[in-house]
Amino acid sequence: MKKPNTDLRDIYQATEPPPEPPRAPLSFEMVEREIRRQRIFNLLVGLLSLSLVLFITVSVVKKYMFTPEKTAAVVLKVPYVSSHTLPPEDQWVLDYGQVISQAEGGAEPGAKPLSTKWIMNAAYHIIMGEQALRQNDLEAAQYHLESAVSAYPEMTGIQEKLGSVYLKLQKYERAEQLLKLANQKSPSVALLNNLGAAYLGMQENKKAEALFRQALELQPDLAGCYRNLALLYQRSDRTNDAVNAFDSYLSLKPKDSPLLKKYVAYLTASGRLNDASSFLDHLHGGDPLTVSLLQAKCAAQLNDPEKAVRALRNASSFLSPRQTMAQMHDPVFDPISGSEPYEALMYRLELAAVSLSTNLNLSTEDSQD
Repeated sequence: MKKPNTDLRDIYQATEPPPEPPRAPLSFEMVEREIRRQRIFNLLVGLLSLSLVLFITVSVVKKYMFTPEKTAAVVLKVPYVSSHTLPPEDQWVLDYGQVISQAEGGAEPGAKPLSTKWIMNAAYHIIMGEQALRQNDLEAAQYHLESAVSAYPEMTGIQEKLGSVYLKLQKYERAEQLLKLANQKSPSVALLNNLGAAYLGMQENKKAEALFRQALELQPDLAGCYRNLALLYQRSDRTNDAVNAFDSYLSLKPKDSPLLKKYVAYLTASGRLNDASSFLDHLHGGDPLTVSLLQAKCAAQLNDPEKAVRALRNASSFLSPRQTMAQMHDPVFDPISGSEPYEALMYRLELAAVSLSTNLNLSTEDSQD
């Protein structure tokens, strides 16, 4: 008889696991020990999480706040230059401008060696800087002239041009440095005036006045110096000196209407209305419309309607009737608005305006017929 294989198991036969032995009840000390262990574990996990958050925060802050910014690429500023604006010997810059980036690529900033390449490069920047100055493109002029000075700091003549650019840009400290250096190398009356203007912008009035006076000793008809002195004295409340400087400037530049208006306003504010009126009466070569209107306003403020109306009639020869009436509605004419000469002129202008309008309408109708 074959013996049964006792190694085989019936996988479908369910067998119950042996019962677990009963656990001993937890004591009070064991419960407290388990609670303390859990608290320590939670504390360690919290500290670890906090450390991780702090590490990430510090890394982000360092990356975005303390990492130096990358230097932006320099944009080449090139003024528009047409061939007919350049003399024949400078025409080459038009072609050179197409390859300037390759010519300057990879070069270290600062002074350059004496070589054909860098001399040509500096000449290009000088020519383009001068073209930009003629176009009053001050940013482009600054860029090109700075490039030339940076390449050859000892080159004479460029400091003066670049200093004048800084002066126009109201960068007075930088302008003073360059103009002072240029004046030491090659002094001139124009440099003295510009250097004085730089000191004037820096509020160093004594230095500015000394330079203006020095320039006028060398060239007494230098109008710009008188203008700068007038502004300096006006700022310093030196009224008599300011008046003398304004008079000298406007005798040389009578057609400077904006400054003439400022001067008359300055005299009026200083209580010297009669001086303003007298100055206008004796001014030769000024813009007739500007002078006539200023004379009329001065006379109105002096309550002289006849003189004011004469001046307004002179102004009306340069204006239409409606434009003249618009000028007469200025509040400055209120003191004489009820006078007979003033009302008669206004009446005449109104008739002229109506007549002109009627004639224009008739002319339009005739043309349509």
